Amino acid sequence: MIVVALVVFYASRSLFQGLLLTLEHHIPRLLGALGASNMGNSCVCRDDSGAEDNVESQSRQTENSRVHVPEARSHPRDPVRPPRRGRGPHEPRRKKQNVDGLVLDTLAVIRTLVDNDQEPPYSMITLHEMAETDEGWLEVVQSLIRVIPLEDPLGPAVITLLLDECPLPTKDALQKLTEILNLSGAAACQDACHPAKHRNTTAVLGCLAEKLAGPASIGLLSPGILEYLLHSLNFQSHPTVMLFALIALEKFAQTSENKMTVSESCITDQLILLEKWTDNPDYLKRQVGFCAQWSLDNLFLKEGRQFTYEKVDLTNIRAMLNSNDVSEYLKISPHGLEARCDASSFESVRCTFCVDSGVWYYEVTVITSGVMQIGWATKDSKFLNH
Repeated sequence: MIVVALVVFYASRSLFQGLLLTLEHHIPRLLGALGASNMGNSCVCRDDSGAEDNVESQSRQTENSRVHVPEARSHPRDPVRPPRRGRGPHEPRRKKQNVDGLVLDTLAVIRTLVDNDQEPPYSMITLHEMAETDEGWLEVVQSLIRVIPLEDPLGPAVITLLLDECPLPTKDALQKLTEILNLSGAAACQDACHPAKHRNTTAVLGCLAEKLAGPASIGLLSPGILEYLLHSLNFQSHPTVMLFALIALEKFAQTSENKMTVSESCITDQLILLEKWTDNPDYLKRQVGFCAQWSLDNLFLKEGRQFTYEKVDLTNIRAMLNSNDVSEYLKISPHGLEARCDASSFESVRCTFCVDSGVWYYEVTVITSGVMQIGWATKDSKFLNH
């Protein structure tokens, strides 16, 4: 019995010593893996509390001598994936991201969104959260002006979407933006061979004029900005710049005081020259002509000028767009055959001709780029501008 007890005792002691050696060998490796996992998670937005952050930071400090810094993320984040909430809009790592890259990511992915119920792309959500501070908002606006290419047909739409969803800028932010842009008539002539910057600037001004109201809109239309927009209507400018400068002036004119200010600037003389482009074979110039004519008929009236609808020939037109069956912000041409939307909402109109039997077809000339839907509608269909 004594021999058996001694054998069991020595065998147990050897097993226990072996187990200790195994644990001493593996514990540092396990701690290293756990530490690396925690540090890797710190690169993304987490659903953790401030207390957990403190525990995590203390853990990293004690294990610092044993844990290697993990390698940087080898693959870019999926721009469609929404962020994990937790730290809020002022989380430092999110603010350090490349604003230009987020804008271009949004431009690339926005064309894949086909449903109102889809999650906004991660890049758009991040930009909106960055714009919750004055500094972040100014960074986003400057990036929109700087990086959106002229040739992308959805560029102006992305500018509108981003600015429309961002919080309203403060008075200080608007003042700082005016100082940064430093717009004037001379600025409109600079970089004429690179019109993207001017197109984006006029698009941003138009969005802000529509978004703001009252004193904020009046304060934004400084003499320098008004001079910049008016000089952008000169024939030396790119037609796209002329178009968005004219749209910006329309948006500013939604405030009565601004409308009076623009009207007193002799803008009608330039619009009468641009009105001649309404039938131009160049579709960009044709859009400028359409907007110039619409402004002369509805906003900036010139004394002695006959309204276009009073002189247009409707003899051979048997069906047209119905000006009494249309949503609020759609522009319809005097002959009722063209419609244009420059609002951030989705506007609609029906035709004056009803089809209830037989076989019919329609023909459409698409003059502009952008998002549109053309088709058949019943009398009971409702126009929802969202």
